Amino acid sequence: MRNGYAYCQIIYEKGDAVDFIHEEVNKGYEQLTGLKNVVGRKITEVLPGILESNPEFLEKHFRVVETGIPDQFEIYLEALKKWFDISVYSPKKGYFVAMFDDISERKRQEIELKKMCEKLTAAKEHAEECGRLKTAFLANISHEIRTPMNGILGFSELLKDPYLSGEEHAEYVDLIYQSGQRMQAIINDLIDITRIEAGEAKLQIAETPVNRLFHFLHGFFKPEIDKKGLYLNCTTALPDEDSILLTDGLKLNQILTNLIQNALKFTDKGGIDFGYTRKDGTLQFYVIDSGIGIPDNMKEKIFERFRRVDNPLNRRHEGAGLGLHISRGYVEMLGGTIWVESIEGKGSKFFFTLPCNLPVSSVKQSHPPIIQDIVDAVPGVTILIAEDETMSSFLLKKILKGEHITILSAVNGQEAVVLVDRHPEINLVLIDIQMPVMDGFEATSLIKKIRPELPVIVQTAVSTKETIKKAAQAGCDGFITKPINMNKLLEMMQELLNR
Repeated sequence: MRNGYAYCQIIYEKGDAVDFIHEEVNKGYEQLTGLKNVVGRKITEVLPGILESNPEFLEKHFRVVETGIPDQFEIYLEALKKWFDISVYSPKKGYFVAMFDDISERKRQEIELKKMCEKLTAAKEHAEECGRLKTAFLANISHEIRTPMNGILGFSELLKDPYLSGEEHAEYVDLIYQSGQRMQAIINDLIDITRIEAGEAKLQIAETPVNRLFHFLHGFFKPEIDKKGLYLNCTTALPDEDSILLTDGLKLNQILTNLIQNALKFTDKGGIDFGYTRKDGTLQFYVIDSGIGIPDNMKEKIFERFRRVDNPLNRRHEGAGLGLHISRGYVEMLGGTIWVESIEGKGSKFFFTLPCNLPVSSVKQSHPPIIQDIVDAVPGVTILIAEDETMSSFLLKKILKGEHITILSAVNGQEAVVLVDRHPEINLVLIDIQMPVMDGFEATSLIKKIRPELPVIVQTAVSTKETIKKAAQAGCDGFITKPINMNKLLEMMQELLNR
């Protein structure tokens, strides 16, 4: 119900309506507006600034008086901080009657409802977008896995041809290896994302020779750079002896590898510059390319899950588009930030910062290389391989092939325990976790009861936090993830056998 009433006279100057004066008001008007003693006073006097904050308020009243046509409107009066529904009519020339209704609460509810609807709409659109992205992502992952699998299976079949030349045989083996590397990369990316989002990715902070890492990356990518006819420049800001950083070297290596691979993928002419500078207590790393660039609306989105700049169903470049999401996760874990500057068609500049944590001890001491040469297993030992998968067992036997190495085999955990009990000459056990009859956890626990000093290395394709914890509780001395890195396995064995 409208309970605010005002009878007012228009004030004219040089023929133009410029203000109005209150002739009569009721108590409801005073209660609604909070204005007191307004009779005989101008609206611009009782509400200073009304002309500037709400010029349409006066204009609507003047229009009713000039035309004689009644009007009704809603308006927010800034000076009163309230919403009003106002009905205006003109009983005679130069005068008007205004009836006020305070609708502030209703408007507040409308605004809240509108915001809620906008949020629901945005949530719906986001859900639909996520659905589209997931569909595209799954199609892309399927492609990325099936393509190298096709290469592995196809060329493996061709290797059976007894009339292959030596050159063809070597070429097919190389293509199988490349396909395997590509499949391993996509699987590693999926595992890394799962670990980051589950909070299971852990930092291994150690002294990391940054310059040595950069020189390695330069040498690693140079053949592929030369193959595409591009240039590759590497710039380091600190002398080698001062470039030792306390950080997680493996994660820093992966971040830079992802960014350089990404630049290489989308650059067909020109080249790539990568390096770092020291600035305000941080090291600022960069990877700059002269590739296709990134549209403005994608500069933030490319760091999200399931995002690709190109259409995954119509793309020229392989890859699942997970590298940038993983890189952002690792940079943030290391206490830094990552961002991109880009001009579409002219290239991109990726930057990330890390705290410049230098070791307290002298940085001039010698450090082991990041990439170790393949080490030889210690000769003159007997090794038990407990593995039910024929292919995995065969691979381990080939890796450990040596003149003075004796290998015993078990296809389940129970057999492994029996062999350890019967063969005191066994120096080390390699045991898989998932096996029939008895799994690797139980078998390791029983082996340790028989020979507590016998080194046991657990191997598995499942390297979750829970799995590692269970392996440690069972008494294992080492833990290695499939696909097995030959260098890492041999180094671990050498360390345990020499212990």
